Amino acid sequence: MGGALVEPDLEGVIVIGSGLAGLTTTLQLLQKGIKVTLLEKTDKFGGNSAKASSGINGAETKFQSEENKDSIEAFQQDTIKSGKGLSKPDLVKTLTKNSAAAIEWLSGDYLGIDLSKVTKLGGHSHARTHRGGGKLPPGFAIISELTKKLEIYSNEAENLKIKKQASLKKLLFENNQVNGVEYILDDQIHQIKAKAVVLATGGFSASFDGDKSLLKKYRPDLLNLPLTNGVQTTGDGQRIAERDVGAKLIHMDQIQIHPTGFVQLKPNDELSSAANKWKFLCGELIRGIGGILISPQTGGRFVNELSTRDIVTDAINKNCHISQNNLYGIEEDKKICLIVVGEKDYLKAKNHIDFYMFQNLMFKGTIKDLAKRVKDLNPYTEVKEDDLKNTLINYNKIIKSQGDRYGRLDFGHEFILEQELYYGLVTPSIHFSMGGIEINQYGQAQNKDGQVIPNLYAVGEVSGGVHGGNRLGGSSLLECVVFGTVVGKHISTKYKL
Repeated sequence: MGGALVEPDLEGVIVIGSGLAGLTTTLQLLQKGIKVTLLEKTDKFGGNSAKASSGINGAETKFQSEENKDSIEAFQQDTIKSGKGLSKPDLVKTLTKNSAAAIEWLSGDYLGIDLSKVTKLGGHSHARTHRGGGKLPPGFAIISELTKKLEIYSNEAENLKIKKQASLKKLLFENNQVNGVEYILDDQIHQIKAKAVVLATGGFSASFDGDKSLLKKYRPDLLNLPLTNGVQTTGDGQRIAERDVGAKLIHMDQIQIHPTGFVQLKPNDELSSAANKWKFLCGELIRGIGGILISPQTGGRFVNELSTRDIVTDAINKNCHISQNNLYGIEEDKKICLIVVGEKDYLKAKNHIDFYMFQNLMFKGTIKDLAKRVKDLNPYTEVKEDDLKNTLINYNKIIKSQGDRYGRLDFGHEFILEQELYYGLVTPSIHFSMGGIEINQYGQAQNKDGQVIPNLYAVGEVSGGVHGGNRLGGSSLLECVVFGTVVGKHISTKYKL
């Protein structure tokens, strides 16, 4: 590869990563007239943010109804409770108190993104997860608009340089401060110095292989699970920051398992990607609108579908075993359940479910069809069509009485037994790494002594401390926007670029 090609010093900032955290930080800096060089590991923008399907959280926003008396304090308490006491209070406060401003920045005149639909997800005391009414999933819709803005800057101004397929190799560290990076582009090492470096490289949920695997180091027990993340999510930022500048990594063993990764089946139901490690996420929105989970073992419900993700995952693992003789060739130790939505609730998320059906992730059928799926998973099951029908009848009774043995409080509409259902097979999948580089409320990276590492920032999933032991659905996109904005403001004030 040879020696490094030294580029001219940048009187500005290097941002590494182009998910929502990196794009937000870049736009915030550009809006303030600061020069940015944006490095992206792959050949396209978006990262895992583009996959987000449920939405972005915000408390006390203009889109929440008058009846929905949400508050920043309630959002803080939900986040702290979900985090199991591990979340850093100052980071939770920063996240929640700036949530309405984040929604406004995205939906206001500058970007004009539709976020008018509000849903209640698991672990939330109020409906506060925002999405649009169009056909695009919220993550992809947000990334698309931010990308358009960056293209304008790239074409019309000299303040932005974009380098794709550029992989971070090293953080430059002189005089006890970060002053640039080395990266690899076209098999050539490049070196560039700058006033500040922002790591927005994402999590490490796809770091399965080799000596550099953070998953193997911190959670080897999860190596056999499927995942919803892109292959680029290998923990480069965490690993390099610790190695080169002594960054402190916290909560690295806290990995979120999303309860509902789709098991994809071909139209002829032969073994297809059922054994594939990568799973398409079944957004929590589908449960939020009224979807229920059914065990193929019993034909009944087994959990409050709107509990936090860790609780729902544990319930699936305990209640949803499948037979080794299942017709899909799925390994016996995999835990799979059915997610079922009625016709009226389907209409609330029609675009999502239609997309899932197009991808053979969800299907439309009768209770009889549902019973066939159960039998395919457990050929020797005693669950009959009538058992599934009774599950839906009992759920309808619960909606009327508002008394669910599992504690669900928000139900959606009753199932109409004569109408077709929408259903799919789902399995717990690695989804998010709560741990990462420890930061303060300004997004500044910290070392193992708790001191700020000068000129180094971490934004989004590469950082740790915001979510603690479990992340609420909708708070990943929010974290990216809030801390990207905070970092942009802090850099512009501190360096006066």
